[in-house]
Parts: sequence; structure tokens; C-alpha cells
Amino acid sequence: MLTVHDSKQKVVTLKIKELFFLAGILGSDRLLGVEDPFRGYMAEDIAVEWERVKTSLLEKGYLVQDQDTHELIMTPTVFSRVAIAGLSDRACWLRYTIDGKSYESYIHCTDERVVEVTRAVDVPDSFTLSDLGNVREAVAVLIERMKWSGQSPMERPALMCSKKKFYEVMNGLKGCEVQTVAEELSQETNDPEGSLALARCLVNKQAEGEFKLLVWRQDGWQSQSAAFTASTVSNWLFRMSTKASDDWLVAALTTKEQFHEMLLDWLKQPAEEEER
Repeated sequence: MLTVHDSKQKVVTLKIKELFFLAGILGSDRLLGVEDPFRGYMAEDIAVEWERVKTSLLEKGYLVQDQDTHELIMTPTVFSRVAIAGLSDRACWLRYTIDGKSYESYIHCTDERVVEVTRAVDVPDSFTLSDLGNVREAVAVLIERMKWSGQSPMERPALMCSKKKFYEVMNGLKGCEVQTVAEELSQETNDPEGSLALARCLVNKQAEGEFKLLVWRQDGWQSQSAAFTASTVSNWLFRMSTKASDDWLVAALTTKEQFHEMLLDWLKQPAEEEER
């Protein structure tokens, strides 16, 4: 399948079967966050589905058929978006909430471009593939979306406490005063000032979320994850135990600039050099 040399498409929206077929044509079998819609299908059933998908893609203008050779030609925008989403070896999963509204997406990176894959809001069983620019541009866009504070409060040591206790405090925040939350945290951290700073952010949070940084290796995706809370005056980054036998959490006061550089370093680093 060839690609044409011109495209004016800004947003690419694909049904899940369309995305799977196009990714398969490009040699990808590792789409993140997209379940295989053809699991359990017989070969003849898949062939029938391909004809339906092909017709749909031609109608959308995502595929063009050469009049002489009848060869299917993929538009460059579709080719680029699907290739990056299906073949990139660096990615980031994001899920966050702002003012009660939740957002979730996968960010796929190459050295040149970044593509975001999200579930389409108004089209059932579909995904939107959007270009976010280069890595630096994409990171800036994402951090602005997540409402990270631009304030630079006084540096403080990281706080360490029980993960279980921390989430007990988080789940009981509604209606609590800052001082009450600070006292509960201080019992775990033994740092009254740091606990008060964290409590101010938790009680007055405007955004919270989690993310997973992923790198592709021969045996599959490897990842590390973290969570965050942001208020108008500060941001805190949380790393925590993932094994059932462990119970720890580290909370670090993190500036917008520090988070920007952290994401930038991760997403720009070649997979073969990644040692995290």
C-alpha cells in the first residue's frame, strides 16, 4: 500500500476495526489501549470484515484507489498517525480529572512527532488520532491541560508514608479542613511543615491524575507509573509500591518546570538506551 503526497486532514477518526486493519497493514500488533475486535473470528469472517472496512475507509477519504492499478493508497496523514500509534517504542498513558471531568489518552512518540489516541466522544467504538507536534510541543500542551501550577514554592524534602494510609486520607478529604488533613499526614510522615504543604494542595486541588511511562522491548511493554495532584499554589508527584506485599508512598513537591523536564527526558530518550 502506497501513500499519496497530499492531505488536508486535521483529525483522523477511525472505528476500532478500521484502526486494527490499518495498523496490521503497517505491521503493528501492539496497539495500546485498543482491544482486538477480531479475537475468535475465523479467517473467512475477517476477509468479509475487511471488505466492509475498506469501503468505509474509501468513503471517508482515508484510502484512495488508483484508477489504473486499483491499488489502495493511504493518505499521508492517516499513514503517519497510524504508523506512530502502532509502531512507536515510547508511549505515555494519561488519566486525569479536572473539576469532576475525566480525561484519558495514550501518547505515542517518535523523535519527530507525537500522536495522541483517545476514544471518540461522539462516535461509538471509535478513536481519534491527533498530532500534538514534536515532543517538546506535546509535553507543553499536556501539562497545560493537566492544570499544573506555575508557582515555585520553597523546596521541601520528599515525604514518605504508608500508601494505604495516604489513600484513606485522600478518600476522606471532602469537608475536611487543611489542618485536620495535615495532622493526619504528619502522624505518618513525621514532617509537620511538609505535611501542611501537602494538605493545602490536597484540600484545594484543581486537578489529579495518574500516568504510566512505557517503553517497548522485545518481550513487551515495560513501564513505570506515578500519580499527581495540582492546586493553584503547588503540585505534588506521588510514587508508590505496586506489590501487594509492600506499603509505601513517596510524595515530592514538584514544579511545573521539573515535571516538564521529566516527561521530556523520558519521551525523547531512545528505547535502546532506556534503563529505568
